[in-house]
Amino acid sequence: MARHTDTFIPQGASRFWPFVVGTTGAYYQPPPAARFLLCWRLMQAVLGIQPTEPRENWRHLPRELLATLMQKEGAGNEHPSRAFVASLIDDGESVLDVGCGAGVGYESLAAMGLGSHYLGVDSSEPSIEIARELYPLGDFRVGQATALVSQFGSNSFDVVIARHVLEHQPDFELAMEQAIGVSRRLAVFVFFLTPRKLPFGVRKLDPGFNGQFLYTNIYSKRSTDNFLTRSRLHWCWDYNVGTSRAGWFANEVNCILRVSRTPLRIEESL
Repeated sequence: MARHTDTFIPQGASRFWPFVVGTTGAYYQPPPAARFLLCWRLMQAVLGIQPTEPRENWRHLPRELLATLMQKEGAGNEHPSRAFVASLIDDGESVLDVGCGAGVGYESLAAMGLGSHYLGVDSSEPSIEIARELYPLGDFRVGQATALVSQFGSNSFDVVIARHVLEHQPDFELAMEQAIGVSRRLAVFVFFLTPRKLPFGVRKLDPGFNGQFLYTNIYSKRSTDNFLTRSRLHWCWDYNVGTSRAGWFANEVNCILRVSRTPLRIEESL
């Protein structure tokens, strides 16, 4: 089973404390008590008292914010991770874009000639309405990242993309399992908070970027790899795939996890 063994550590951090907080490179400035908040959230993780209920709040965001959310701060077509993901898709393959938002993923793939067999799904009805208005040639539907198999059926798309989705789930396993379940060849997960070795061996840590509004989980890389091992899957990690908009964390980068039920092609495991 192909996999990288590298562990992501932000520049300026260490494997014992793999976080950098409060520099001017952060997406927005941290609250004054950011380090205390981070320590408190870590204590919650150690004690096993992290919240687990779903938080479906995207549909309540202002329409103008939804329309531009993934276009700001270098997150649009120009982000290197989008070209990287497109390079993994073969001509004529069908693509499911999970958490498509207002459709920037379709715009990116269509510009590269990969939009003819595209379907975008998002739990935010307003986002889907905006995507349909902006990209009338695209196929956009309302759906849940945690219920893809029941909506579309197993093995229904050649490639499934979940960009910046898993961090906003109560836990990664169900959404990851569903994305893999509807993929025939490849499931691609793009993280804006790269999984890493977390202090005290905790499984996940929500640093509290958005309070009670959204999850922003950082996952343990070991727990992710263990899940893939138990599921008898093949996978590969790709690090440093473009700068991350990571709340008030600094020196974060996007990473990509490629997963398949069959051995990855040679060029995909490099």
